[in-house]
Amino acid sequence: MPDRHIDNSAVDPPGAGWGGAAQPPRRHYSVAADYSLRPSLESLSSARGGTRDPLRTDRLPSGRQPLAARVGREELVARLCRWLAGDGARVAVLYGPSGVGKSRLAAEVASTLVDAGWASFPVTASAIMATVPLGALTPLFASGRDALDAVASDPGALFRRATEAVRDASAGRHALLVVDDLSLLDPLSTTLIAQLVASGSVRLLATVRDGEPLPDPVMALWSADSALRIDVPPLTVADYEAVLGDVLGGPVAHRAAVELHQATAGNPLFLRELALGALEADRLAQRSGVWQLIGEPVGTPALRDLILSRLRHLDDAERDVVERLALCGELPVDQLRAEGARAAVVRLEAAGLVSIADSTRGLAARLVHPQYAGAVVGSLSRLRVTDVLLEQAALLEAERASASDDLRIVMWRLEAGKATDPELLASAARLARQASDHQTVARLAAAAIGVAGESPDLLLLQGEALLRMGRAADALAVLSRASKQGAPPELRTAIAATTAMAHASIHDGLEAGLDVVAAAEQSLDSLDVGLVLTRALIELYQNRALDADALLARLDASLGDSPAERAIVASARAQPHAALGHSEEALRDARLALDFARATGGTAIPGLTIANALGTLATVQLHTGDLDGALASATSALLESLVADDEIIARSNEFLLSRIEWERGNLDAAERWSLDTMSGALSIGPISLHVPAASGLAITLASRGDHAGARDALATVPDPADHVPGAVIARAWVSALTGDAPTARTALLAAAERFGRPGHRYLECVMLSHLSRLGFAADAAPPLRALADETRSALFDRHARHAAAEAAGDRAGLVEVAEEWAASGARLFAAEAFASAARAARRAEEHRLAVSLQASADEHARACGGASTPLLQFTEELTPLTRREREIGALAAQGLSSKEIADRLFLSTRTVDNHLQSLYGKLGIRGRHELKAAALG
Repeated sequence: MPDRHIDNSAVDPPGAGWGGAAQPPRRHYSVAADYSLRPSLESLSSARGGTRDPLRTDRLPSGRQPLAARVGREELVARLCRWLAGDGARVAVLYGPSGVGKSRLAAEVASTLVDAGWASFPVTASAIMATVPLGALTPLFASGRDALDAVASDPGALFRRATEAVRDASAGRHALLVVDDLSLLDPLSTTLIAQLVASGSVRLLATVRDGEPLPDPVMALWSADSALRIDVPPLTVADYEAVLGDVLGGPVAHRAAVELHQATAGNPLFLRELALGALEADRLAQRSGVWQLIGEPVGTPALRDLILSRLRHLDDAERDVVERLALCGELPVDQLRAEGARAAVVRLEAAGLVSIADSTRGLAARLVHPQYAGAVVGSLSRLRVTDVLLEQAALLEAERASASDDLRIVMWRLEAGKATDPELLASAARLARQASDHQTVARLAAAAIGVAGESPDLLLLQGEALLRMGRAADALAVLSRASKQGAPPELRTAIAATTAMAHASIHDGLEAGLDVVAAAEQSLDSLDVGLVLTRALIELYQNRALDADALLARLDASLGDSPAERAIVASARAQPHAALGHSEEALRDARLALDFARATGGTAIPGLTIANALGTLATVQLHTGDLDGALASATSALLESLVADDEIIARSNEFLLSRIEWERGNLDAAERWSLDTMSGALSIGPISLHVPAASGLAITLASRGDHAGARDALATVPDPADHVPGAVIARAWVSALTGDAPTARTALLAAAERFGRPGHRYLECVMLSHLSRLGFAADAAPPLRALADETRSALFDRHARHAAAEAAGDRAGLVEVAEEWAASGARLFAAEAFASAARAARRAEEHRLAVSLQASADEHARACGGASTPLLQFTEELTPLTRREREIGALAAQGLSSKEIADRLFLSTRTVDNHLQSLYGKLGIRGRHELKAAALG
């Protein structure tokens, strides 16, 4: 393939359609977390049972609540309670690293059992109290320390005294002894506890840190029937969303939860400190009602002190290893050359501080938790940082084996203040660009510019990276400087293509983007791949599918047949094909591009990343009606983009997920993704997606019948915004739901013609479908049928048949299409079709069938989270069965008498008979003997 510059943005998947325009760790080259932004926080308060509050109320925004202790742990609490209350149970032990939530979980179990009538005795062990025999158990003995001293030398007397104390305090209740940090108890206390457990006086719930031994007396009690070990898992990203949402009093962006999860590895204690640090530094802020993480999270001094306290007892060799791993990330074990390093690594692994895994260079070591690195680096002198980084860079340089090694060497030298060769910095920036590590690209390009001054190639690298990070305005400023410098033709076109995409990433910037492309094309004698791809993408953003596809057809004819060239064309043509209604071609192209991206690790062609290809496939799957596939692809694309810090792809896929979930009828999820997109667009970028997301939110709220909420969302959308399909749809819905149906009809018919004229058949179909759903099926059915016949799209055909059946009141046709919608996952459309079929059955006096169909409509509507659309509301001629009527009717159909039914449901016989009479009237039947034939739903 000829050596052509392909702009990163030129094959991006964002936004055609409504919009117009186990996680791996982040790449670790160095860590320089800032723990000095704020003064030290006050001591953390204690909660019941001696555990700590995950977030202190007084450090939160006004009115917020402390973290809900059980989030993500409900099943574990229930399991432990069942176990401890079971016959033969003696011991339950919770294992896990510091901060994972063992103590909190134990306290919640104890609280639950106390509420059930148990007595609970909390014991907190510590290294200090371990030097005092029975020191931690003193609170168990009401008579105090003197009584303990009197019996401590007599094991029998001590056991009797402890048994009496437990019996008196329990007052006949089951007794639970809760020991935090069991391995820190003194030997006498451990033996006494084991005796109490063995005698049945108490049951033991204990916590033990990973790597700590279980005391021998407790181990002697262990058997499969009497003891239970629970390894407390870290919290998930979903848990983080729930926890932070409870604490902060509002939804937290999925992106923010993912970043905090990456930074804390699911550790609740570390989450607390990072959330506090982010709040203190104004890096956790609310935008459009959603909490966003803006910039890297920073830890509190409390987190630093907590981590460093665990490292305080390391010997010199162990500390050297930890410091090198903190500064450099993962290192091959054979590159840890200090005396005693290998043995130190073995000890650190056993202590749970370092993990060992296979790598391309053999065994490699890394710190087990991402927060350890920041705390350690923050404690080092600048001279120590410089020395370690330069030593490791020299070692790696002597035996480097890949381009990624070159990148690490340059990054370490840059951290050490010794990277002064602009060519090396520029080369490393290009390597980072190939790996889609946009933050590193921006940093290296800025460093190279700082050494050598501005040049068009370095400014392009910097501007492109800023754009991918969502900073379109900053990118435009940098690219403007690049365009004013003398550059060879190929570089000028690359700058123009990137500048055009930066314009497309700001509100109403599409025409400006096309102007930049047009100006660049005037100076060319031949077709430039990057400019063609950019123009085609902007044309698609403007919903001109025919123009976009024509441009790409020309490009296809000019390129060769290499896998890379085929992948470029396929990635670019997939969405225009989908917009034109060419389903098979669109799916073929999207899958070809994704296969190529996966086979090459997403690095062979700038812009054709795995995240990009997955987003393209998700868009195509949505346009072809494969909602389950679209959801899976878009979710994967979002995760990939978050790892790469690609904010353009991240926002695009958040918005895409809102559309997918709306079509699936999952209105709660659709609303959340719309809010995430709006908030992210305002706080991070690109701002161009704010209007489409606000329009999508309005559609979702209108689908719930929330007219006021939909109007409020639309208030943020500027007039007329007719080029944003979602805005047209949202305004039509608000008009229809507030009594102005003619305006809605006119707007949707005009939009169908406006989007259909330049070939966007998908949007034409969408406008006509909404027209049908708002009560104008007779207007929508003929053009929908013409679309389906023209494109042979199965999705368009289903919409056409649905509209035709609505217009004709065709009960059988409505049931058929309802079942197809349900099978495809489109539950809202299925609910509407079933509701219309029920009305048709009622008009035909098919009363029993009408009730059954209405039951199906109700079932699907309930799954949609409060859907209340016109087709679901038009039920004036149909009175559905109530839940109680269905329940009584089902029992009567089984042959139970009214008295038997009344006894079973705790009702009076008269009430049962009244419900039966109402049921007979609704079903149009005469009595019990016809119930078995009635479909009760």
